[in-house]
Amino acid sequence: MAQEQKKDMSTVLVVLSAITVLLTLYVGFFKKDAFSLETMKVGGPENMTLVQQLYNSDMYKTQQTQAIQQALASITAPATDTTETAAPATTTIDKAKINAIKKAGYVEGKENARIIILEYSEFLCPYCKRQSDDKTIEQVISKYPNDVNMMFRNYIVHGEPAKAPAEALECVGELGGSDAYYRYIPMVFALDDKSETNLVGLAKRVGVNESKFTACLKSDKHLTAIDDSTSEGRTLFGVNGTPGNVVIDNEKGTYTLVAGAYPVSEFVKVIDGILNAK
Repeated sequence: MAQEQKKDMSTVLVVLSAITVLLTLYVGFFKKDAFSLETMKVGGPENMTLVQQLYNSDMYKTQQTQAIQQALASITAPATDTTETAAPATTTIDKAKINAIKKAGYVEGKENARIIILEYSEFLCPYCKRQSDDKTIEQVISKYPNDVNMMFRNYIVHGEPAKAPAEALECVGELGGSDAYYRYIPMVFALDDKSETNLVGLAKRVGVNESKFTACLKSDKHLTAIDDSTSEGRTLFGVNGTPGNVVIDNEKGTYTLVAGAYPVSEFVKVIDGILNAK
């Protein structure tokens, strides 16, 4: 009897060992097959290596963190604007630097408004596009027409590919002025293919001369200013991603950074905090 039990136990152990081996082989095959499928999706082993480098890069990790934070903010944010006031901004900046920035760009809204929002943005940034599509800053200005204006500032995150539409915008501003500049922005965000041909076509739609616009693009005359505005956002206001919205109290020389594509209610808190402060 004891020998039969021992034999049965040995049989069970053999079966379990066989199952373990089969499962190991199956999982290994499945993982290999899944990896092969993903490799095929991205166009081969060389592209897969590039994808892995992208996933491991600090820039990608930062962008994913920002995306998660913005998604959480959208979920938890109130559905409508709130009149709850927030503490006024306490970070200070030299008023001369604020004035220099204003002279370097195009102000939208009441010229001498107490508050200006500097919108550091990029045309290849999906969250910037969402903020543009939602007309967040426009809604804020509509809510405070006498107190708030804004200025769009180029901030490059995605390297050289992002500079072409930024240059195009600055050329439109140079040749067509503030009105053409701000009409051009949502048009560029709406473009899936931001090729030079399409950028030229949009410039014509806002009334800019085609030959002068093309010459402006080829000159690269605005590249330095684009690099400067990126550096400006980072060094003066701590912007490290897009969109970076800097709400400045011109009267006191203080500012608050609203980092991300937040709803209007977040801006209302900051602005009411400034306007209602004693």
